[in-house]
Amino acid sequence: MDIKQISLPCDIVLLPASDLAQKALAISRELQQYGGLFSLNDNGPFPHASLYMTQLNEADLDKVKALLADIAAKTPVQHLIATGYYQEERYIDPNYDRTPDLARLQMTVIDAVNPIREGLRSKDQARLATTTGIAHDNLEKYGYRGVGELFRPHITLTRFADEITLDVSLLPPASTFSGDFVALGLFEMGDNGTCIREIARFELRGDA
Repeated sequence: MDIKQISLPCDIVLLPASDLAQKALAISRELQQYGGLFSLNDNGPFPHASLYMTQLNEADLDKVKALLADIAAKTPVQHLIATGYYQEERYIDPNYDRTPDLARLQMTVIDAVNPIREGLRSKDQARLATTTGIAHDNLEKYGYRGVGELFRPHITLTRFADEITLDVSLLPPASTFSGDFVALGLFEMGDNGTCIREIARFELRGDA
């Protein structure tokens, strides 16, 4: 009898250094006064910058871990520059400059893991019917919209329950979130793009 494989929505991410993570946690907590749906926490949801949201079979996780361990061993710590706040679909994020090195790292991860992914996440399956252009092409090829020129590196601080546009002058300058990202992480995803469970973490150990 065939055993049904268990599939998980996963996020492969860059993880900030501890000092930067704590800044994100503090601001995320403050944003709860405006109706945030979640607050970043040391025990999850975890602060992160997504590289590849994808669907994976549990049986393939060890293979993915091995691929990510190899990539992390060759990748130096990434120093990312925050360029401003971004608000869309009730999310609020500090955005980062999409450098050539960061874009190459994303494609290295995607090229390694895409052949292993298990179809589409349920949300992306629904999006496939409504997207056009590059977003649609990315969904078909990679199972993820935010690839290449649509890659927008960021940390999500929270998502608001209601449609609001927050006056960002109430927040610290976006440059507060510039800093080092020191590891690749593989996480199970929850609602609102959150990373709710750490599956594996690999320190970046390549030469700069």
